[in-house]
Amino acid sequence: MHRNGGSRVNLFLSLALRNVFRNRLRTIIALLAIAIGCAALILNGGIIVNIFRELREDAIRGRHGHLQIYANGYSENHLQTPERYLVSASETNRVLELVRSNPRVLRATRRREFSGLISNNGRYVPFLGVGVEPQDDAEFSRHTTLRAGEPLGADKPYIVLAGLGLAKKLNVHPGDILNLMTTTESGVLNSMHVRLAGVFEGGMKEFDDWTLKVPISLVEHLLGDDRTEQIVVLISRTEDVPLVQSELREVFRRDRLDLELRSWDQLAVFHNQVVGLFGRELGIIRLIVGTIVILGISNVIGMALLERRLELATFRALGLRARNIGVLLMTESLLIGLLGAGAGVLLGIGTAKIASAIGISYPSPPGGTRPFVGGVDVAPGMVLAAATISIFAALAAAIIPVWKAIRSPIASTLRHS
Repeated sequence: MHRNGGSRVNLFLSLALRNVFRNRLRTIIALLAIAIGCAALILNGGIIVNIFRELREDAIRGRHGHLQIYANGYSENHLQTPERYLVSASETNRVLELVRSNPRVLRATRRREFSGLISNNGRYVPFLGVGVEPQDDAEFSRHTTLRAGEPLGADKPYIVLAGLGLAKKLNVHPGDILNLMTTTESGVLNSMHVRLAGVFEGGMKEFDDWTLKVPISLVEHLLGDDRTEQIVVLISRTEDVPLVQSELREVFRRDRLDLELRSWDQLAVFHNQVVGLFGRELGIIRLIVGTIVILGISNVIGMALLERRLELATFRALGLRARNIGVLLMTESLLIGLLGAGAGVLLGIGTAKIASAIGISYPSPPGGTRPFVGGVDVAPGMVLAAATISIFAALAAAIIPVWKAIRSPIASTLRHS
């Protein structure tokens, strides 16, 4: 019985292969339709994945890091009473020690935000200051472009970096002297002269229009306070964020530290909005391409079966069961689907590599200040999904034509052929 079953499978496969390659033109048309559809799915998915990755890295390396650590309750209440949610210097040092002991953590740094007025030649502009540790800022600002001047340095405590929009408002250039004014927690007005070291562009207009990067030692001197607002963490792999977040929570709990952790995806609102929009678009594109592939293959297979109606009717007249003929025809469609999907995978990956080498120029996103050059990511999940959709599309396309072919009356088919 097993031999008979194996012989029958071999017979179906040999007959299907013979029929597939008997009419080369028809087969080539079918393969092209499937291959182009599969490649289109791979390229569309690769472009979307590339955009998502660039936006993710921009959010992580440009502003938020992978994780941010605050005093518990900071996220909900710091706007009303910011001074209540600052971490003492001793506790900050303990937190940094615990965080840096995690083998997956690349870097951890302190930040402190404050606001005030900045002036130059009688012009006063409000600003949002971000106190950073100069030795760490470059690592946390890989997606921030220094448009002019020089970066912050640990050996130069009285220099600052201004966002591109903020520098334009003040009409200042690297080397100019600025005056910073802010109030301390006790309500005392404090001011300090600093030198503008450079002008940066972070890619988001609302960020560049108001942000001033200041060495955190200068912020402590200006505010008269050495407490920390947030600790920002970079880890080796973005995929490990949930694991590291869980591990740090457990470490803080054991050390009785009342802290709050938030991941980059909880903070990156713009990234989440774009991902939501393009995620729906990707589903629609898949549906459209899949429909086009099904219709195209259905037409090709339908025409092929129309040409073979005499052959199929003769098989049935000689006693071959309609079910066996249906299996044979579906096997042919499966083989065409597999060959077409294989060709589509090669075509899609090859085109993706070429497009990535050349680069794809995109305009500035809404709220952005600069265009960017992207590529096409070859994502294994997308490639597998595209190949699977193409194969099932070929099978789905054959169902109706095959059903009509095996249900048509034998006598009338032979009479009119």
